[in-house]
Parts: sequence; structure tokens; C-alpha cells
Amino acid sequence: MKKEKKRKFGLLMSIAMIVGVVIGSGIFFKADDILVQTHGNVKMGCLVLFLGAVGIIFGGITISEWAKLTDDAGGLITYAEKAFGKAFAFLLGWFQTTVYFPALVAIVSFVASNYTVALFPKLAFGHFGVWVISLVYLIVIYLMNVYSNHISELFQTSAMFIKLIPLVLIAICGLFFGDVHMISTHAITLPVVLSSTGAIVAVAFSYDGWAVAPSIGHELKNSKRNLPLALIISPLIILTVYIGYFVGISLLLGPSDIMKMGDLAVYAAAEKLFGYIGQRLMLITVIISVLGTLNGLVVANIRVPYFLALRQELPYSQKISQVNPRFKLSIWSTVISFIMVLVWLSIHFMSINLPSMRQFGIDISAIPIVIMYLFYGLLYVGVMIRTCKGLIKNKVTGLVCPILAIAGALMILYGGLTASNGMIYLIVSFLILVSGISLYWMRHLHKS
Repeated sequence: MKKEKKRKFGLLMSIAMIVGVVIGSGIFFKADDILVQTHGNVKMGCLVLFLGAVGIIFGGITISEWAKLTDDAGGLITYAEKAFGKAFAFLLGWFQTTVYFPALVAIVSFVASNYTVALFPKLAFGHFGVWVISLVYLIVIYLMNVYSNHISELFQTSAMFIKLIPLVLIAICGLFFGDVHMISTHAITLPVVLSSTGAIVAVAFSYDGWAVAPSIGHELKNSKRNLPLALIISPLIILTVYIGYFVGISLLLGPSDIMKMGDLAVYAAAEKLFGYIGQRLMLITVIISVLGTLNGLVVANIRVPYFLALRQELPYSQKISQVNPRFKLSIWSTVISFIMVLVWLSIHFMSINLPSMRQFGIDISAIPIVIMYLFYGLLYVGVMIRTCKGLIKNKVTGLVCPILAIAGALMILYGGLTASNGMIYLIVSFLILVSGISLYWMRHLHKS
């Protein structure tokens, strides 16, 4: 298997990539959805956020066992191959290539565009300005990653620190200046818990992206040490920030107002705290935050077709696996990933603007999540199998953590399948996987 020669990234980049991808659009974009699904119960929202964190904290520890084992190019695809063979690895890579990363990149570019229009309303140009800005953001981020790894790393680490500003400020100000009665009247009962399962999908989106760091594992300095550390440290940072922000904004605005305002609740909180100028500055930091998420996802997205091509699993694999000597990445892999993003951005456009599709209420941000957690769950099982064979000596990281990670994954799977459009998302994902299985066996029959 070919490897890129130079180790370009350090521990801070891997932490920045995880924190930068996870914290960004998710908490701003889904805080209102969490409150809607929990019927405005802030305490229940905090509980759901905590339970979601359990999945990624123990998931990160579990995946780190695979990261300690190998630093070959491929990230999760490599881990999947070592766990259950080439067919399973291909299906994971196929799903990441066609659905997971492209859909997330598309929706995050759209979110960044929405916040940009909120900052500069004249850019709206009716309803089409948002889509043009989304495309511009995508082109700029892709070109930046092609042109320079250094610029991409600098932007990712800078965005990580910048994005913490609005979250920490709102958390602190909410605790000091908010109204505690906004959340003290709510209780957590069994009926409340059972009626709030839909919040799990929103929380899953808010936390999603934690497993992107393995995609650059082969490019990390001392990756067998740094990647496991990043997978453990990052979720703890994310949980602390999320709970603080969620409670803070609820204390400042109240759950009912947040549910009415939707994605622009942070905009209103900033205006209440800091006035017009502070509001604009806060919105700029939010845009940078979301663009940091977008960049981290693109970093991972452009590499996945390359990983499959290294294994000779795609048509024209020889071409796709060629690394450009100037840009130090595969241009063809980058182009394929960009085209898939445009496909999903088009689907999102139609789901919003075409009445025939709008009636289904399709949310492309939810489609990739559920099935991806199925893959995560199987990777956790793979770690447990290795432990039972005596290949992993530490029973805590080899058995206890995978069991807890599986419990978190099952909660997300349950929440996804019980959501209003759960079956639609399941059918779409199933068809994508069937197409991947068909391509895999056709390729291997042809080779035979």
C-alpha cells in the first residue's frame, strides 16, 4: 500500500480537527432542535447532550485501540479491514465517499452561508444568494486544501480557538446574567425521557465528526501516540463547551424564544449581551466557527476516494491513487469528493425549494448519521474480539469502553430510526450500501 512520505501534522492539528469539526455548525444549528424534541426541557436537553457525549468519549477511547495498531493510510477504512476484511472496509469507504462526508460538507456550507446572509442581508438576492455563497465557500475551502496543507492546518487551529469565544462567552454570561427560572421549573420523568428520543438525532449531528481525525492518521507525527490522545482529549473538551453553551443560552433567552428563533438564537443572545456591534462581531466568530467545521470535513472528504483507490477498489484506481507531487494529494480524489458534495447540495436545494420534495421534510444532515453509527458499532465489536483473543491486554479499553461505546451507538440508532423520517433515511442509506456491494463484487468478478 502506498503512503504519503511526509508527516505534516502534529497533536494540536488532530485535536483542532476533532474539536473544529464537531464544535461549529452542530451546536448552533441544532440547539433549537434539541429543545423542540425535549419540549423545551433544558434539563432533559443537558441529559441528552451528556448521553451523546458518552458515545463519543468511549467511542474515541475504543477507536484509539485501532489507532495504536496501525498508521497506514485509510483511517477508519484501514481499521475496518483489520476488523472484518476487505468487503466491510470497502462498504465503509463507499458510504463515506458517497453519503457521509459529502452530505455533511454540503449542509455545513449551507449553514455557513445562512449566517453570512444574516450578517450581510444584501447578499441574499432573493432566495438564491444563500446557494451561491455556499458554492463560493466550497470552492475556496477546496482550493485552500489543494494549494497548501500548511494554510489548511493554520486555519483549522485558528478556527478552533476563535469558535470557542462565542460559546464560552454565552456560557459565562448566561450563568451570571440569565434567569435561572428558565430551567428550574422543568423535571425529568420517564414520560419526558420516552418522548424525547428524537433529540438523540439532533445531538448525534452536534457531536458528529469526532472520528474524522483518523483520516489524517498516516500524516500525523508520532501518530500512534498523538491520535489516541486526540481521540480521548477532544470529546472531553466538546462536552464541557456544549453543556455550558446550552445552559447559558437557555438562561439568557428562554427555551420558547430559542425554539422560535431557530438557528439565529445565538445572534439574538449576542445582541442582548453586547448590543449591535457585539452582535455583529459574535456573528463573525460563528461564521468562522462553521467554516472551521467545513474545512475539517473537507480535509477528510478529499482523502476517502484516495484510500479506496489505494486498495484498487474503484474504477480507474490507478489514476485516483496518484499523489500530485506539487500538491501532495490526489487531484482526482479531490475532484470526486467535490462532485459528490455538489450532488448533495443539489438534493438539499430541491428538498427546500421544490414543493414535491419539501412535503417529505427531508433533512440531509440526518441521513449520514444513523448508518455511520452502525459502522462505528461494528468497529467497537472488532476491538472486543481482539481483546477476547488476547491481542489487547487492557480489559478496560478493550471491553468496558467498547460496551459503553456500543450503548451510545445503539441510542443514536434508536433515535434515528424512531425519528419522523427515520425509515426514509434508512432506505436511502440501504440503497447506497447495496450499490456499493454491487460495485465491489463486480470489480472482484472482473479481476477474477
